[in-house]
Amino acid sequence: MERIFAGEVFEILIQPGALIFSYNHHVENNCIAVHYKMLSFDSRQMTDVGKNIYKLAKFGSKYRMIEPLCDNYITARALVLQGSKTFVAERSGKATLFDSDGMPIWTGELRYRGMAPSDIGLYKNSMWAAYDKGNVLLRFNLGNMREELRIGGTRSPFSEPCDLFVTGNEAVVCNRGSRKLVKVNLDTYAVSDYKEFSEAVHGYVRNDNFEFVLLDSGVYLL
Repeated sequence: MERIFAGEVFEILIQPGALIFSYNHHVENNCIAVHYKMLSFDSRQMTDVGKNIYKLAKFGSKYRMIEPLCDNYITARALVLQGSKTFVAERSGKATLFDSDGMPIWTGELRYRGMAPSDIGLYKNSMWAAYDKGNVLLRFNLGNMREELRIGGTRSPFSEPCDLFVTGNEAVVCNRGSRKLVKVNLDTYAVSDYKEFSEAVHGYVRNDNFEFVLLDSGVYLL
């Protein structure tokens, strides 16, 4: 495991050929100055990038329309869907679906027992949401946004599930409490341990060649 960046990182995003992330550059007058970096997979070079590069990676091509409507574009979680639609879930519990022009076409809530989701993922025609305070994953019907299925709860394989990343038919779930990555088969709903760390794990992304995790102490290449 190789640390590629040390510091307080808010979110890691994987793009074709690159990893992009937002981080705490410094604090001034009790305000955090957020900056952005990109790691190129081809050159293995880390470069500073503007916030519009980060917003494009997160919200898609209509980010200029979508981002101003977010409560906080750093803490919001977003998915670009088929047809260039974008789904955004806020830490307040508010959720919005934007059309291909960046206009909101549905607004509602994505809550579980009053709790807001910590992250969202897409598999086939369903939205999956992780709830760190409830120790559950929920599956929602994208057509009507109704809850269809729940994994976890009172007896849960999760411990503060704060992030999920869907790859193939699996969701890799970051468990901040147990410091573990677990895999969930989204067809059979089987849960299995994947990796464990010595500190809390907050994020995970991968492509065909690289896996990255976000831990307390920074971003690591597995």
